[in-house]
Amino acid sequence: MKKTVFILVLISTVLSACSSYNYYAVSSTKADISKYRTYAWVTDNELKADQYYENNIAEEKIIESTNHVLNGRGLQIDNKKPDLLIRYTAVVKDKTKYISEPMYYQSPSYLVPRMAYFRGRRVFYYSYTRPFPVYVGSDERKVQFEEGNIVIDLIDRQSSKVIWRGVAKGEVNNPEKAVNDLPKVIDKIFGKLPA
Repeated sequence: MKKTVFILVLISTVLSACSSYNYYAVSSTKADISKYRTYAWVTDNELKADQYYENNIAEEKIIESTNHVLNGRGLQIDNKKPDLLIRYTAVVKDKTKYISEPMYYQSPSYLVPRMAYFRGRRVFYYSYTRPFPVYVGSDERKVQFEEGNIVIDLIDRQSSKVIWRGVAKGEVNNPEKAVNDLPKVIDKIFGKLPA
């Protein structure tokens, strides 16, 4: 019994530790990241951030993580004459989802009179009966949650067009965890960037 409980707790811990973000990427058909050598960040007044991410710690984590990934791909930061411009948008919106839960009817337990034979004589007794639950439909309830979006754009400086966009969408329940998970989220966004 203890082993079963331990395994269930372990599985629930592992599943809760998994990222609840979905990752998407869109790129221009002629986007070739390997031809770019330098990049720079778009100025602060053009960056967009919302409540959870509108602080220096979150901005620093997003910028450091992105710099680390891009440096690993051979790009160097150059604020004077970059080939690529990097822009991020971080937004948290209130959303609603509907959860459908099954409903069952459990009829009350009762005693049923029975008769049996024991050594040739009739014996009367009562048997306790608990019927199986019966499915009677589902109950739909409305749940409010917050959805976080982080969008990173790579913009060709000469043409001023977005050549690649990476997006992470997920449910944000804890602001502290959301900010601390930013490096992992950024790494996974750039995992969608073609080599």
